[in-house]
Amino acid sequence: MSVANLTTKELEILVFLARGSLNKEISAQTNISLNTVKKHTTSIYKKLQVRNRSEAIVWYINLQNRN
Repeated sequence: MSVANLTTKELEILVFLARGSLNKEISAQTNISLNTVKKHTTSIYKKLQVRNRSEAIVWYINLQNRN
């Protein structure tokens, strides 16, 4: 899976997830609704083929370590 498969907004949200931000905080920082944040996170999980937030964060950290 490549980061290129994520939209710009999904990548932005993934960075917030990796920083430990809560959905409510992501919503406030990105000026999108809480429901939209949840939809984006679900999309991120599907695209990265991970099951949850923790696995998405590990995926992102591994990506950072390769670069």
